Amino acid sequence: MMRILVVNVNWLGDILFSTPALRAIKKKHPNAYLACLVPPWGRVVLQNNPAVDELISFEENSFFTTIWQTKSLIGLLRKRGFDTAIFFHRSKTKALAACLSGIRRRVGYRYGFRDFLLTEGHSFPEGRIHRIDFFLHLLRKSGVEANGRTLDFFPRQEAEEELRTLLGRQGAGLNAPYAVVHAGGNWPLKRWPVSYFVEWLRLFFDRFGWKIFLCGTTKEQPIAKSISSYFPNEARLISLCGKTSLDTLAILLRGAQFLLTNDSGPMHLAASQGTNIIGLFGPTSPEITGPVSKGPAVVLRKDTGCEVPCYFRSCDYRVCMDWITPHEVFQKSVEMVEGKGLL
Repeated sequence: MMRILVVNVNWLGDILFSTPALRAIKKKHPNAYLACLVPPWGRVVLQNNPAVDELISFEENSFFTTIWQTKSLIGLLRKRGFDTAIFFHRSKTKALAACLSGIRRRVGYRYGFRDFLLTEGHSFPEGRIHRIDFFLHLLRKSGVEANGRTLDFFPRQEAEEELRTLLGRQGAGLNAPYAVVHAGGNWPLKRWPVSYFVEWLRLFFDRFGWKIFLCGTTKEQPIAKSISSYFPNEARLISLCGKTSLDTLAILLRGAQFLLTNDSGPMHLAASQGTNIIGLFGPTSPEITGPVSKGPAVVLRKDTGCEVPCYFRSCDYRVCMDWITPHEVFQKSVEMVEGKGLL
């Protein structure tokens, strides 16, 4: 039996982007034992994925802590007896651990002095490609063909009942049509302005009688509170920020008529569930991190003349998000609803 270790990436969206590659490995080697090395917070993304046989947690912290952690990781990998390691992550520490643990075949992109730690180093793909294809390209170079590009996330079976209980406390349910809004994002420049979300909600509530659920992490609760403060008596607006797990959020998104969102992890979680998506892009590139879904996905962005992707943490102009108006987003929302025949 082949024993394969995939050294995975760190962020929610990126781990989801790796799932087509994991599926391809399992199709190519159906009898192989496939393990994934992920940070502790990434386990939930893959914990029910049928392609993955084991999840191994590893987190790089300070220099001295990492020395001790790496020593422990080397011992663990040696006991597991992996014969192949595939590096989706660029980490030199993890490549060194795989080498010292005796993994004979080590496949990855050539990256700085890490090259000598790989037995099969491949050049980065040319041009701008989606992160999904970035992982699939590496596999193709190592003899594994793609098995589709859609994302996989498998919620726990108990998640639907947990969500119904949560919504019941809010006086809501899953039976009537509803939409989900995610106004957060892992840095401010990716976020559509709060005032724009407020204006979109006013337009939407004037046209539709649906409930709108605000989703997000605990850290994003202030954004949801700011939006909700403009609708103090609106029973149709319910914030679930910080109240859902990844599993219950996936179930919520699966039943939604659509998700309105910035470029973020929830957008890709929705894509894994086949949810209709309206994605708002500014400093990031849809070509690299756009939604890949079985359902319709509409991307709205403006050509401001800036280089994209842009990873500045602050900007004096920020027109890339400000130029996307609430009225045009509302029009796309109506078109999506009409396309589903729900009016």
